[in-house]
Amino acid sequence: MSDTAASRRPLRWWVFPLLAFAVAAAAVPWWPIHEALHLLVVVGVGAVVGFAVATAGAVRGWPAWLVLLACVAAYLVVGVPLAVPGAALSGVLPTPGGLVELLAGTALSWPRLVTIVLPVGTYQALLVPVLASTLAASAGAASIALRTRRPALAVLPPVGMFLAGILLGPRESAWGIVGGVAMVGATLAWLVAVRRLPRTPDAPRRAVSARRVLGALGVALVAVLVGAGAAVALAPGTEREVVRAYVQQPFDPREADSPLAGFRAWHRIERSEAPMLAVRGLAPGERLRVAVLDTYDGIVYSVGGPDGAEASGSFTRLPYRLDQDAPPELEREIRVRVLGYEGIWLPGVGRIESIAFGGERAEALGASFFYNDATGTAAVAEGLRDDDEYVAVAVAVPDADDVAELRPGQAVLPATAALPEGLDRLLDRWAPASETPGARLAGVVEGLRADGYVSHGVSDDEPPSRSGHSADRMTQLATDRPMLGDAEQYAVAAALLAREIGFPARVVIGFDPGDDARGADGAVVVTGGDMSAWIEVQDADGTWFAIDPNPEPRPVPEAEPDEPTVVSRPQSVLPPPAERTPVERTVPEPEAADDTSDDALSPFVEALLAVLRGAGWVLLALALLVSPFLAVIAAKLRRRRLRRSASTPEARIAGGWNEFADAATDHGYAVPAEATRSEQAAAVGGMQALVLASAVERSLFAPGGPDDDQATAVWGVVDEARGRISARRGRWRRLRAAVSLSSFTREARGRREQ
Repeated sequence: MSDTAASRRPLRWWVFPLLAFAVAAAAVPWWPIHEALHLLVVVGVGAVVGFAVATAGAVRGWPAWLVLLACVAAYLVVGVPLAVPGAALSGVLPTPGGLVELLAGTALSWPRLVTIVLPVGTYQALLVPVLASTLAASAGAASIALRTRRPALAVLPPVGMFLAGILLGPRESAWGIVGGVAMVGATLAWLVAVRRLPRTPDAPRRAVSARRVLGALGVALVAVLVGAGAAVALAPGTEREVVRAYVQQPFDPREADSPLAGFRAWHRIERSEAPMLAVRGLAPGERLRVAVLDTYDGIVYSVGGPDGAEASGSFTRLPYRLDQDAPPELEREIRVRVLGYEGIWLPGVGRIESIAFGGERAEALGASFFYNDATGTAAVAEGLRDDDEYVAVAVAVPDADDVAELRPGQAVLPATAALPEGLDRLLDRWAPASETPGARLAGVVEGLRADGYVSHGVSDDEPPSRSGHSADRMTQLATDRPMLGDAEQYAVAAALLAREIGFPARVVIGFDPGDDARGADGAVVVTGGDMSAWIEVQDADGTWFAIDPNPEPRPVPEAEPDEPTVVSRPQSVLPPPAERTPVERTVPEPEAADDTSDDALSPFVEALLAVLRGAGWVLLALALLVSPFLAVIAAKLRRRRLRRSASTPEARIAGGWNEFADAATDHGYAVPAEATRSEQAAAVGGMQALVLASAVERSLFAPGGPDDDQATAVWGVVDEARGRISARRGRWRRLRAAVSLSSFTREARGRREQ
C-alpha cells in the first residue's frame, strides 16, 4: 500500500492510549537503571514527540525517510533539555556543547551504562538511551499502526524498548517481573483491539468501539496488578543474564601492583616525613583507608580475587551518588588536597556516597574514577598527583569496641592459600578452640600486640626486619624470638588467623595520622610515615569493623640465643580445605534451582521469555552496530585536534605529517611506520607528498627551529593533500577510509619499532 493511500485512512483515535500504555510498560525496566523522577519526564515527553511525528507523517502522507528525518530533528531539539539537562540553556534550550554531548552520548552512553554502578539518575548523558528508545518506540509503533497493512506489528517497537531496558539493567530487580507482565498485558490488549481491523483501505471497515478499547485497557491493567503481585511473591533470588554480566570492566585492579607490596617504601627517610595529603573532616583518631585487600595467594595480599569473587575485583564508574543507608553518626564529608601522594588508589574513610573532584584536572580525574562498593575501594586510573583535590561523602568503618563480642558474618570472600606454618601454633596458644569465635579473635589480637615488636628495617638504628608478607615471611614472624615485623606482617597474620577462626576478614592499607597531625586550621597533614595496615572483620549482623592488631612501638630486646633459627621452604599455594573455608562461594543445588523455576514460571512464559531474549539480542546488536564506527570517527577527530593544537611548533609540524601518513594508510596506501618521511612520501606517490615531506624535514631540522607560521603553512598543505587523496577514491572507499583502523595499527607498529 502506498503512503498516499495510507494517508487517506481515517485517523484511529484509540491507537494512542493503547500504544501509550505499551510504551509505559516498556519503560518499567528502565526505572532501576535511573531511579530518578526525571525519567518520567523523559519517557512522557519522548512518547508525545514520537506520537506527534508519526501522526504528522500519517496525515500528510510523508515518505518513510521524511518521518525518520523529522524524528532526528525532534530528537536534537528536545534531546539536550531532556537527556543532558545540565548542558541546556535556562534548562530548555539546547546549546552547542549540549548537542555535542547528546550526539556523543547517542553512540557511547549505551556501553557506559553497563560499566557503571546503578542507579545513575541524571548523571552525565546516560539518559540518552532511554530517550532515544522512547522516541523510536513511540514513533515506530504509531507509524506501523497508522500507515501499514499489519497494525498488529505495532507492538514490536515497545517490546524492543522493553528488552533494551532488561539487558542494560541490573542483574537482580523485581521491576523486571512487573514490566514483563505489564508488557504481556499491553501486547494482549493491542492484539484484542486490532483483531477485526481490515488489512487494506478498500476492505469493509468495522468500527472499533470505545467499549472494546476500554476492555483492552482493562486487560492491560489487570496484567499490571498481576505483575505487581508477582514482583512481591516471586522476588528475584537469582541473577538474570544481562549485558553487564559479560562486559569486561574498564578497570581491573589485578593488573596493578598490590599496594601492600610497597609498604616499606613509605617509611624510608626521604618519604616518612614528607607531607602526602591535607585532609579536612576526619574525626579524631580516624584512619584514612587507601585500599582494601581480600585475596591472599601465599605470596601477596591483593585487591580483588582471581575470579572476581563476590565482585571484590569488579570496579565500575560511580554515578552522581549512592545511597549507603548508614547511620548519620558514621557519615563523613572529607576534603582532600594532594601534597605529595602519587598512585591510582584514592584515600577515603569508607563506602562512598558521592565524590566531586576539583583543581585543573577535575574533568580528567572524574572520567577515570572507578569504585568497588563491596569493599569501599576507589581508584583513579589517571593517578593522583600534587594539587589534585576532591570532596567525598562516605560512610566510615567503625572500630570494634569489644572484639570478644563479635560473631562471624556471612560475607563471601576469595579463597586464601593454606595457613602458613607456625601460625597454627600461635592460634592454639592465643585462642583455644574451646572459646567462642569472638574470644578467640580477641586473643589473637592481644597476642600480636603483646608478643610483637615493631621494626621497619629501613634505618641503621632499627633491628633487621624482612619486608614482604609471603607464607615463609609469615612463618618467620611466628617462629622468631622476639617476634619482629611491622604493620605489613601483623595485619596479614591477623587476617589469616581471623579467617581460620571463621571470620570474613580483609587487610586494609592506609594512613593512621594520629591526633597530633591536626593543625590549627583543622586540617590533618598526612605524611608517608603515617602509612599503616590493619584488618576489617564482618560481624553476624553484616557490619564490618576495623581492628588494629599492631603492637605499640617499644624497645626491641635481644634475640634469644638458645632459640634455633627456623628455616622453612616457601609453602605451596594450595586452596584451603573445605572445612576451613567459611567464605567460599556456595553454589545452590541444581535440583533446588529447577524446582523453584518450575514453581515460578509456566512453560508458556518460559517459551515467551526465550523468544523475547533472542529477539532482544538481535535488537541490541542492531542498535549498537553503528556505535563502533562512530567511536572510530570521533577518535580520529580528537587525534587530529590534539595534533593541530600541540603546544610547540615542532610538535604541530610532526603531527601534521603523521596526520597525512595516517590518512594515506586509511585510504589503502602501504606507509611503513619505521621508514623515513621521504620513504613514506614515495610510498604514497605524487609530487605533493614529496614536497610536503621535504618541507617538514626542513622545518624540523632548520637552525633555530620552526615558528608558528611554518606550522600553520604545513597544516594547510596537509589538509590539501588529504583532500586530494580522498578525491581519488569513490564514495564507498572514502566511507571505508573514515572508519578504518589501519592508522591506529600503524601507530602501534611505529611505537614498537621505537
